[in-house]
This record gives sequence, structure tokens and C-alpha cells, in this order.
Amino acid sequence: MARLKTMTTQFIDGEPNGVRICRCTLSTMTTVFVPRPLLSRAKQIADLPLRGIYYLINDEDGAISRLYVGQTKQGIVRLDDHNAKKDFWNKAILFLSDDIQSFSLDNVSALEKYAIEQATASKRYTVENKVDPRYVIDQYQKPTVEQIYEEIAFVMGTFGYQIEDSDDALANVKLFYSSRRGVRARGIYTGDTFDVLEGSPVDLKVKPKLDRYDKLRQELLASGDLVQEPGGSGLLRKTVSFSTPSGAADFVLGGSNNGWIEWKDSEKHTLDALYRK
Repeated sequence: MARLKTMTTQFIDGEPNGVRICRCTLSTMTTVFVPRPLLSRAKQIADLPLRGIYYLINDEDGAISRLYVGQTKQGIVRLDDHNAKKDFWNKAILFLSDDIQSFSLDNVSALEKYAIEQATASKRYTVENKVDPRYVIDQYQKPTVEQIYEEIAFVMGTFGYQIEDSDDALANVKLFYSSRRGVRARGIYTGDTFDVLEGSPVDLKVKPKLDRYDKLRQELLASGDLVQEPGGSGLLRKTVSFSTPSGAADFVLGGSNNGWIEWKDSEKHTLDALYRK
């Protein structure tokens, strides 16, 4: 039997794209979703918990491209320093609780380290953490940390952000392939994003029509997440998410493409045929 989960969401000031407060039934954790321009407004909300972890993300192209994980004992106020010193992020998502047993100071440190490890292992985006916390997660903490992280991953998923390991994302899903000019990239369609998977080739000989996809190529080349190979091709070393199948096709193939037709499953069925007909 499928397990049901219930989450309530409060839209602060009644704005669907504004600050949100989310709580899962029977959970002690409060999620605070903060668009960066509304940080001052979020700080006005009373009685929010102070302990937990947070993600700073950049999702300007519709999916997470860059991410930073931190911990806080000051609640939202902790973001003031990042607002002054870090330019890359446009949203912050905090997972906070007053449960001093599950969110003890040690458990918060363990949760931060575990979240950084999972973000790095996912190979979905650039992780901005430059230093891996030295904290050692002991065998007694790990079940609690994993349980809290499972809820965090669920809530992030409701926002349209996939943070699980890219290998886990391949379980029981249909793979799609590009094939034009011999470029056989692999991807999965989640309904919200199209993810081009680690190990996919990229045709660097053809420039994408839209500058943002060429800029993304250059950023990935600079970071080593896209490696140039002989003959003008590139090889992805991490999974990259796009808000549309067409954007994913433009990134991989260059030029301008209809991703609903370009991406096909192993039986040559297009995304269009499978999801739109």
C-alpha cells in the first residue's frame, strides 16, 4: 500500500511566489521558503524555530544549477551574512525545528554534513561548499539523520527540486535518448524537469541559439563538470537539470530544437507521443 504524506503550506501575504511556511503532518520540522528579495519580509515572521540546516540555491533556469548547504542556530537571521557575501543564490530554503532531541547541536552538525555529502554525490549541480565539515556521524545518529533528510528530500521534491543521488533517480524510470548527428545523450523526464544524465555527450561544435545554454556550457567546462574531448565533443561529468525538454536538447545538440520530438525512448517513441497524445 502506498504511504500517504500530508503537508500544509502557508503563503505569506497571500503571494504564491512569495515566502512560504510548510509543515508535514506529525513532523516537528518547519520549512521556510524564502525568495532572496523577500528576505527582510521573512525575518518579520514571529515564532519560527532557530535550529536546523538550510539550502541556498540558484534555479534561475527552472532547475537547481548551484547549491550551498549550511547550518543555523539563529534561524533566518543566519542568512544576513550570505545575503551580503554570496551572490550566486536567488532562493533559500530552511529546515528548522525546536525539537532539542532530534535537532540537538550534534545532530544539526551531522545533518549538515550528510546533506553536503548527498548533494555532492548527486552530481546534479555545482555544490558551493568549499570545506567539508570535519564532523563524524556516529552509528547512533545516522538513523535519525537519514530520517530527517528523507523528509527534507520529500519537501524539496514538492518544490520541484530533486536532490537525491542521480543513481537513485534512474530506478524504475524511462530513459530518453538524443540521436541527431550521432550524439546519444541520456535523459529522464520528471514531469517538472528534463535531466541530462552524467556521462552524456555534448556537441560542442554547434553553439546553442540561446546564449544562456552556451553560457552554461562554458561554466561547466570551467568547473570540470563538462570535459572537452577530441573531435569537438564534450562529456558531462554530472547530471544537469533543465526546465524544458527543448532546453535540454539545445544544450546537448546546439542550435534550436523541439525537445518533445528530439528525445526518444529505446523504442523510438518521442516524448510528444508518450506524454502529449
